[in-house]
Amino acid sequence: MKIGVIVTGLPASGKTTIAREIAKHLGFDLHDKDDFLEKLYECFEVRSHDHRKQLSRQSDHAFKDAAMRSESVVLVSHWRSLGDSDESGTPSDWLDQEYERIVEVVCQCSPKVALKRFLARTRHPGHLDSQSDADELAQRMATWSHRFPLGVGNLVEVQTEHPLNISSLIEDIRVALCDDR
Repeated sequence: MKIGVIVTGLPASGKTTIAREIAKHLGFDLHDKDDFLEKLYECFEVRSHDHRKQLSRQSDHAFKDAAMRSESVVLVSHWRSLGDSDESGTPSDWLDQEYERIVEVVCQCSPKVALKRFLARTRHPGHLDSQSDADELAQRMATWSHRFPLGVGNLVEVQTEHPLNISSLIEDIRVALCDDR
């Protein structure tokens, strides 16, 4: 049986940190879309925001291909909601077709806290984070906060503005994986 744990939430809400813990505790594969994207950044100099979007779409395909080869996997990305016409984010329309059991773990974090974390973090220069306008980013965070949950699989919410109780989270995920809703 193919199992997918889909980690969603705002940028800088703690998705990658939580996804790593989930994969480690459950013994699942872990695929982070940023890992695929940053491999492309290493091969190609990012020349513009349009070029960055092109590389992001290319990495979406590699991410999906790797995910489809995994039987039990934790997937983390900045996801695009079902039916969302915004170009930003990894498409999510294939998830429920690929996995027999899905749990969506939503990292709950206010747009204000996510923005503060986003502006303080350092990522690969190819993301072009240094070119982000803080006011525009704040508006996007507020808009993106309404994207989650995606509505794929059983839902587990985790508050990421406070210390994480990983044992409790893992138990919630195990229960959700067994629930036939």
